[in-house]
Amino acid sequence: MRNFLKYIFFIFVILLVASCGGKYMIKQGPISKPEPGKALVNFVRPSFLGKAVKVSLWDGDKLVGICYGKQAFQYECDPGKHLFIAWSEYKSPVEAELLPDHAYYIVLRIRMGVWRGRIHQVPVNKHHELWVQALEWQKTLPNFTFDRSTLAAMESENKQKIDEYLTYYGSEVKGTKHMLVLRPEDGVPIE
Repeated sequence: MRNFLKYIFFIFVILLVASCGGKYMIKQGPISKPEPGKALVNFVRPSFLGKAVKVSLWDGDKLVGICYGKQAFQYECDPGKHLFIAWSEYKSPVEAELLPDHAYYIVLRIRMGVWRGRIHQVPVNKHHELWVQALEWQKTLPNFTFDRSTLAAMESENKQKIDEYLTYYGSEVKGTKHMLVLRPEDGVPIE
C-alpha cells in the first residue's frame, strides 16, 4: 500500500510540473495607449480556478499569447476583422471587428473539463454585467506580454492543428449559436 501511495504521489508531481509549462510570457506594465491607428484588446483571466491550465490565444493562425489564471495580457493589433480563438481542452472563438484607437475587453473564464480546464471567452462592453470588474481586473492583475522567441516556436509546432481548427470553424462553427462577437462599438476610445 505504501508503494502504491508513493507511485500516486510521484504521478501527481509529474502532472503538476507538466501542467505549469514553460515561460511564454514576460511580465510588463500595462499599455495605456496603443500605437496611433492600432486597436488594443485586453484579455483578463481573473479566476484562480485552474490557475496552472495553459490557455493559448490565437488571432486566426497567429499565436498572440499564453494565459494562466490570475493574469492579464494585452494585444495591440491592426483594426478590422479578427477571429480570436482561446484554446485549451475546449476552443472558444470570438469574431471581432475592431476600430483604431479603441480598447476592447475579453474576460477568460474557465470550467473544469474532462482532462483540463475548458476556457470560454466573454466579450464585454459598457452594458455587460462584467464591465466594471473587467476594468478593475485589468488594473490589478499582473500584466504580461509575449516572449516572441518562445511563441514563435509554439506557433510553428501547432500550425497544423490551428489550420485544421480554422477549416472546422469555417464549416461547422461560424454563424452558429456557439459564436460570440465583439462589435466595433464595444470598444472605448483611447485618448
